[in-house]
Amino acid sequence: MAGNWLLPAETTTSGRPVLRPGEVESSLQPSEMWESTDKSLQDAFQDLNALMNKAKEMVALAEKMRQKLLSGSTSQANAANDEEMGSKEEMQDWLLSVGIVSPVTKESAGALYHQELSRQLADFVKIPLERAGGIMNLIDIYCLFNRARGTELISPDDLLRACSLWEKFNVPVMLKKFESGVMVIQNKSHSDEEVFSRIKSLVQKPDALKTGVSATDAARTLGIAPAMAKEHLLAAESKGFLCRDVSPDGFRFYINIFHDIDPNDAYLVKEYGIYDAWIRAAIASR
Repeated sequence: MAGNWLLPAETTTSGRPVLRPGEVESSLQPSEMWESTDKSLQDAFQDLNALMNKAKEMVALAEKMRQKLLSGSTSQANAANDEEMGSKEEMQDWLLSVGIVSPVTKESAGALYHQELSRQLADFVKIPLERAGGIMNLIDIYCLFNRARGTELISPDDLLRACSLWEKFNVPVMLKKFESGVMVIQNKSHSDEEVFSRIKSLVQKPDALKTGVSATDAARTLGIAPAMAKEHLLAAESKGFLCRDVSPDGFRFYINIFHDIDPNDAYLVKEYGIYDAWIRAAIASR
């Protein structure tokens, strides 16, 4: 039994050796296997190169469309092209999904990295801000920007540095920090005074005088996200325009009627004032 390894190998009827457990079939031809693998790789790379070339064409087309969309042209030819390609919002969604053609990187920009990144970011946020009513949370911008950059991601610190440089450049956007600490990016045309005026008009409506307004109510009026609307309501409260009621149902904001109340005679109601309107609304609700 000890000399079984000297015995000749068993063979099949065709003459090929029978493999024992642990043995490797040495009869395969490596050259055929490598040729097949090489051909498969060549085909795969050809398909990949064709896809990359087509992707470059699509990205170039997307950049051309984006510039056209930002230009705001209202010519008949442009209007016809827009109708053929879908609505404006659909175009914006598609452009955002395509991403940035050539994202700024530290390798390409060198010492001017943050300056170039700042300009690219200012150009990128135009479409998202237009869709969001002129103001967006900084975190949302960070996610959208990194998504558009693909694999060339940036850090939160890089984003903040890029935003802080906008003060030196003539760009139509700005970074703003609310008293609550929430940071947003907004268009320079997004005036706080105009927002406060629209909020004051909202809270003086008969229903709002009785029940107040929520962040969702303000969001519908301002055309922005509820989270951003809440920050504006809190800012209006800090300016003395509103009063806040906190309940299990959440925050409700009311017009500040204390300005119309005479501290020497709390029962004196000024005719045609906010206090008078509030009393009339309270009486009508009974």
